[in-house]
Amino acid sequence: MAQLNTSSYASRTKELLGLVNQLHALGAQGDIDLPRITVIGNQSAGKSSVVEAISGINVPRDAGTCTRCPMECRLSSSLGPWQCRISIRREYDKHKRLDDIREIPFGDLITDKSEVELALRRAQLAVLNPSIPIPKILKSSVEELNDWSTQSAHQVPFSRNVVCVDLEGPDLTDLSFIDLPGLIANADNEIVQLVEDMVISHITGNCLILVALPMTDDIENQKALKLAKTADPRGQRTIGVLTKPDMLSAGSTKALDLWLNVIEGRRHPLTHGYYCTRQPDDQDRSEKISATAAREAEKRFFSNTTPWSKSSRKERFGTENLISSLSHLLVSIIDATLPKICNDAQKALADCRRDLASLPPAVHDEPATHVLKLITEFASEVKSVIKGRSDASTLIQENRAAFRSLKTSIRSCAPNFVPALRTEVQPASILSLDDEDDDMRLVSEKPGSRFTLTDMREHINRSMTRELPNNVPFEAKAALILKFQDTWPEATATCFTRVETNLARVLFKYTEDNFSRYAVLHGHMKTFLAELLARRRAMCQQILESTLETERTPFTQNTHYLEATTEKWLANTAVGAGSQQSPFIIDSPATGGNPKPPTGPFAPFVQAFGGQQPASATSFTFVAPQSAFPPQQQASGSSSQTGFTAPWAKPPPTEQDVEVVQAALAALAAIGYHYEVELKVMADVRGYFQRVIDMVPQFIDQVFLIKFAEELQSFLIEKFGLGTATASDKCARYLAEDGVIVARREELLGKGGGSTVFGISEDS
Repeated sequence: MAQLNTSSYASRTKELLGLVNQLHALGAQGDIDLPRITVIGNQSAGKSSVVEAISGINVPRDAGTCTRCPMECRLSSSLGPWQCRISIRREYDKHKRLDDIREIPFGDLITDKSEVELALRRAQLAVLNPSIPIPKILKSSVEELNDWSTQSAHQVPFSRNVVCVDLEGPDLTDLSFIDLPGLIANADNEIVQLVEDMVISHITGNCLILVALPMTDDIENQKALKLAKTADPRGQRTIGVLTKPDMLSAGSTKALDLWLNVIEGRRHPLTHGYYCTRQPDDQDRSEKISATAAREAEKRFFSNTTPWSKSSRKERFGTENLISSLSHLLVSIIDATLPKICNDAQKALADCRRDLASLPPAVHDEPATHVLKLITEFASEVKSVIKGRSDASTLIQENRAAFRSLKTSIRSCAPNFVPALRTEVQPASILSLDDEDDDMRLVSEKPGSRFTLTDMREHINRSMTRELPNNVPFEAKAALILKFQDTWPEATATCFTRVETNLARVLFKYTEDNFSRYAVLHGHMKTFLAELLARRRAMCQQILESTLETERTPFTQNTHYLEATTEKWLANTAVGAGSQQSPFIIDSPATGGNPKPPTGPFAPFVQAFGGQQPASATSFTFVAPQSAFPPQQQASGSSSQTGFTAPWAKPPPTEQDVEVVQAALAALAAIGYHYEVELKVMADVRGYFQRVIDMVPQFIDQVFLIKFAEELQSFLIEKFGLGTATASDKCARYLAEDGVIVARREELLGKGGGSTVFGISEDS
């Protein structure tokens, strides 16, 4: 072993093992599949004796299972005196792997080998009982340790957290390995499975599996070897260590031959083969035999005992041969996988930096200044969204949809005036006042809602009091306007609620994006925003209610607007009536341009007047019903069988046709077939309905949305107390980050905040 440590190979070995040990200490095995040696075996398989022989220290030996948590031994040859340092690496909290893994020193530096066993008992107890303070465990007596060990056996029988042992000395070989608890059979199923799962997790991956196999048991029945074969079916990573050869009597020739065949590779072959060791028995340990004496006794045993003394594979016997082989194998694996380790480390570094970039940076500004900056940026962003920004137009589009729905609701409750008599075939109602109003095409007519010329005449007659002849009472129009306003408050409230919901959704999304990292500030921000929303809601709703109340008393000074909408409805009525079997045709000067040729069954009557347009929107030309024409004189479109010729139709009417039309008109006028007044009232009432469709959206936009944006920054500054004497202290509390974010940032900074990750530089 001394020759191995002084060779040129030793420096390379020490360098590679030092790198891997450092990575293990940092918990890098969670991100990188690090090379390692793992020692496993059944309970009482002699595993602890092998560990003692390799490490040169004594490990705890209790009745039953001695090792109750993983123990990582890291051996390093040195020219200085022997020394030992113990630490604890907590990788798990119950069954969850921790993000931040560090090794915590346990106790002082040990320079006396006799103190190691007790120190390991204390460390294992600390791992199994994390609730007991470490200083208390370090000062405890042996009796107290025994009491706690008994208690912890019922509480935490095994743990995945690791006791780490760093050993340095001139007689040590550069080597590291992990000793796992022995596989047990006589325990609760849960405990048995816990230990088995722990073993499986450690022997998977880039691992040399060192299996302790007692020669007193049949090799086919040993569970540890079965688990190794499951993890390593081809036997390329498994090394068998045969123990207790001195317990086979000379007369057990069959068993001796079987094990010799195993050692020499004829049965159960493995790529790296088997090694046979002989460790001190209980009597030797009681006599405190030294490591040197134990190795000498081992050599004598294999040299003088058959069939081992006659084996052709002398290099397969003895602890020193085992240690030398393990060191070479581990270093060769590390050397072969070092490029992959570096690549994995660089990938981990990139992942670490990406994760770090996804976290908000730590705040270094003065607290009040930083909060003011956050509020200013937030208020500016919200203001630009409310006023309309090309890259954030969703709010504007959603509000427009709400306003269109209001328009449809108001229009759908407008009077359903039909320019026809009750007893006649009635044309389709005209809900829209616009030439192209797609929204109103979706509005279905309510059954029984039609209000005909006959209904209008009866309504006017019922409203007459002391008016002069041919004067329509004001109350007649006012009553009709009020009658159809009942649904306005509900439609307005629905529109406002949609707009407020749209704004609140945008606000709380931006709040989440900008303030979620500060739990306290985030909570206060949501509260303050809700308060400002409520304030603007109350003011806007008050104005909307006043507006709707004012509309219940018909009044306008904008006569031009009212006349324009009135004339537009009359014009639409003319077009609609002209295509139906209505007893009149209406032409409106509001349409402008040359008069269009009349259509429908009464077109000849209009054509008979030479296509003359009425003088005003309230001047209508009435014609006789279709039956007034003799069959041979009926016409359609721009042609006529009567020979009439209008500017748009040829030939011109004959004198006989003109006489017929004039006679029919005279007869209609004589019986009072006139409805100019009724149509005018219909047009006036319909024209009045345009106003609220514009006013409600304007008030919501200006009083609620725009005012909210304008007040937001000053309101938040006041609510957060910026500018006061205590602002800095308050803001420091507001900026307190979530503990999870802080811990995650510190972990990532520890792993890859600089140019290295787990101690490996980018240039490695």
